Amino acid sequence: MPETPELPFQPADDAAEAAAEAPRPRSLFLVDGSNLAFRAYHAIRSDMRAPDGTPTRALFGFANALLKLLDKHAPTHVAVVFDEGASFRNEIHPDYKGQRPDMPDDLRAQWPEFRPFCEDLGIPAIAMEGYEADDIIGTLARRHAGEGLDVVIVSSDKDFAQLVGPHVRLYDAMRDRFYGPAEVEEKWGVPPERIVDLLSLMGDASDNVPGVPGVGPKKAAQFVRRFGSAEAVVEHADEIGGKTGARLREAGPVVDLARRLVTIVTEVDVPLGLDDLARREPDLPALESRLERYNFRRMLAEVREKLGAGAGDRPSAVDRSAYRVVRTAEELAALVEELRAAGRFAFDSETTSLDPLRARVVGFSFCTAEDRVAYVPVAHVDEDGAPVPDNCPGAMEAILPLLADPDLRKTGQNLKYDLEVLRANGAELAGIDGDTMLADYLLEVDRKHNLDELALRWLGHRMIEYAGVTKGTGGDFARVPVAEAAVYAGEDAHVAFLLDRLLGERLDAAPELRRLYDEVEVPLIEVLARMELAGIGVDVEALRALSAELDERLAVLRAAIAEEAGDPDFNPNSTQQLAAILFEKRGLKPGRKTKKGYSTDAATLKRLAAEDGDRLAALVLDHRELAKLKGTYVDALPAAVGPDGRIHSSFHQAVAATGRLASHDPNLQNIPVRTPEGRRIRACFVARPGHRFLSADYSQVELRVLAHFCGEGALVESFRAGEDIHRRTAAEIFGVAPALVSGEQRRAAKAINFGIIYGMGAHRLARDLGISRKEAQATIEAYFARYPEVRAYMDRAVAEARERGYATTAFGRRRPLRGLDARNPNERAAAERVAINTPVQGTAADIIKMAMLRVQRRIDAEHPRATLILQVHDELLLEVPDEELEAVKAAVVEEMAGAADLVVPLVVDVGVGRTWDEAH
Repeated sequence: MPETPELPFQPADDAAEAAAEAPRPRSLFLVDGSNLAFRAYHAIRSDMRAPDGTPTRALFGFANALLKLLDKHAPTHVAVVFDEGASFRNEIHPDYKGQRPDMPDDLRAQWPEFRPFCEDLGIPAIAMEGYEADDIIGTLARRHAGEGLDVVIVSSDKDFAQLVGPHVRLYDAMRDRFYGPAEVEEKWGVPPERIVDLLSLMGDASDNVPGVPGVGPKKAAQFVRRFGSAEAVVEHADEIGGKTGARLREAGPVVDLARRLVTIVTEVDVPLGLDDLARREPDLPALESRLERYNFRRMLAEVREKLGAGAGDRPSAVDRSAYRVVRTAEELAALVEELRAAGRFAFDSETTSLDPLRARVVGFSFCTAEDRVAYVPVAHVDEDGAPVPDNCPGAMEAILPLLADPDLRKTGQNLKYDLEVLRANGAELAGIDGDTMLADYLLEVDRKHNLDELALRWLGHRMIEYAGVTKGTGGDFARVPVAEAAVYAGEDAHVAFLLDRLLGERLDAAPELRRLYDEVEVPLIEVLARMELAGIGVDVEALRALSAELDERLAVLRAAIAEEAGDPDFNPNSTQQLAAILFEKRGLKPGRKTKKGYSTDAATLKRLAAEDGDRLAALVLDHRELAKLKGTYVDALPAAVGPDGRIHSSFHQAVAATGRLASHDPNLQNIPVRTPEGRRIRACFVARPGHRFLSADYSQVELRVLAHFCGEGALVESFRAGEDIHRRTAAEIFGVAPALVSGEQRRAAKAINFGIIYGMGAHRLARDLGISRKEAQATIEAYFARYPEVRAYMDRAVAEARERGYATTAFGRRRPLRGLDARNPNERAAAERVAINTPVQGTAADIIKMAMLRVQRRIDAEHPRATLILQVHDELLLEVPDEELEAVKAAVVEEMAGAADLVVPLVVDVGVGRTWDEAH
């Protein structure tokens, strides 16, 4: 999806900073607000929206341009002026501006926000019924020019050039260009006092102001310079001659009308004096609240930095000076009492490693209130590695029981790490009641969720950098002096405390997100930590044997590739060599073009192998896939095995936009399951002696979710009847009895059933099935004819996402969407596919998470020797004692099937085996 455009304040260089310190001359900046808003709207192509779905792209560009203007030029007086309804010019000429298209709906939705934003910024926003912004600006410019200050009109509208004079300049903010009298004459060919004459002759198509036919800007300027005025040009039409002269002889009424329309009125009764236009202090609380509502986080941080952070009692105040170090037994006892009395606190552990299985605790930080932050040093050392005297004696004995107490509620940032560190060191963490990383993930899924990012985005606060604190220690936090460590660590707990409150308020305002947070994401921390600590067994010798076998197969493939290429030195990894043979030597049709030439990606090679029967493309594709499997898994997995002989993959909640879990170090979710090689790799994962793997996999869960969203129709009926959904679909779209459906027809139906979720079109279906695009299109049309409820869901999903600005799962998880109103059809189509897919895939992700929680609770209660060890897409993998297999199997199926109440049943397929491959 496209990121929010970044249009930050321009940082001042040294010269600009020096100039800023000198007294600035008084200046009045009159901003054409309507002009700026329209230009901002058209300058930003992305579909930006606030969390409530309100479009914001024009607001973003407008606000940023205005803030840059104030920051760069620091006017002493300023006003933003807007058009308001029709003006007196419409009475003179009813068609005035009549050809302009209606304001776009998304811009109209933003229009009421511009003036309040200006007022919050401390700038008067002016509009007067019956007059255009031009007339108000013209009046104020004429009224105040020369009163000891310079006037700058901020607009790209050429009409304002008529107002330019010794104390009035025109400024195009988007192009950062000023126009004085000389620049006006250079650009338009006449001095400012003749701009009205120029416009009277040439007219203005943008405002539907009539002009003399055939007289454009150059001719008009030439005539005005020659004869002095528009009226004089008409009077001397005979001297001009030709068609133009003939037209000019008849142009008197047109020129007169145009003059009345283009002349800016400078005597409007604007009820504001110069003092009213003096720049005021912004209303920071209101401005910050507005920017937060718009979701302009980066701009909010800049506003706080440039204009001054809010009042000291605002939640974003981070005062590091109040942090205290707990060094003595008395101070420790007081902290323990404080934590117990608080009942809920933010905490963070400082450690020696990012790997929780290898990390040891260096210290703990706690925050119980905005101004109550403490750091407890536990294991700091000096340069020689000896413990420092500042370490608090008895700290671990006093603190660990607090951390293990489930009645004391804890919040923090990424507490899964702290939980694993403590358990790996024989301690416990219970009572986890919040996690700022997960709260932010639910509120703003398309952002980064590390603490530095959250502090800057939500609090406008820059965190101390870890690299700066540990500089000179080799990255070892234990060697950081306690005084410095206390500030760094205290800030982590303090900011987490502030964020917990702030994000909690936003979750409270969205009950469905609050429920997901409290009932799914936060409880899942415990489940994932246990999975990661448990790990999974691996047969390293089997992996090494497989690696040697793959080496031999790759060598055979390289020889075959060289022979097919006709070059013994051909490098199968060289995309340029491959492209030269395929597209130049063999003359095959290339696909997309990259900066380095035509692409030879997997999709291209598959097409060439399938459609053109090219053996080289097929061989290179096989070589790539085999080499990738060998490098990514077969050779990498042994290095990931821990001292206990098991692999401990990490599972991340706050990554995927759909809500799915992500696995890494190593990523066990991407091992192919349908290829022989992928199954060979899975066969190297082995259960511990006396145990077997139990694989429980949802059957066609995304199609069942799709049926749930449809609510009724053939898809629902088929699942309720327990039919083979692909056979039923094939029978429906090909018009045959289910028993007569061929394997090829079922395969086509399966491709459509799953492809529909991802917005698959005829081109993709044709490629996947090896049929013509026309046949593919006919198949898709037949599908929608038989499943109109699916089309209805797709249309509804796009419409709702466009209205809200985000797509939602059945349980309320949100994914912001941009591009649904994009002018580029490809960008718009891509956004629509995401709008259709997200509710389905996201709901499936929610279901598997809820299933994990139910399964964990059930086996804890009835089968504590069984262990949940992996989650891969729609599959849960458990390690179960042999004698408990049947009981655990029944319990797991029951819990997974009951994880969600859909209009169709959830079906779970179960397998058992000594290896992961056997179980699956």
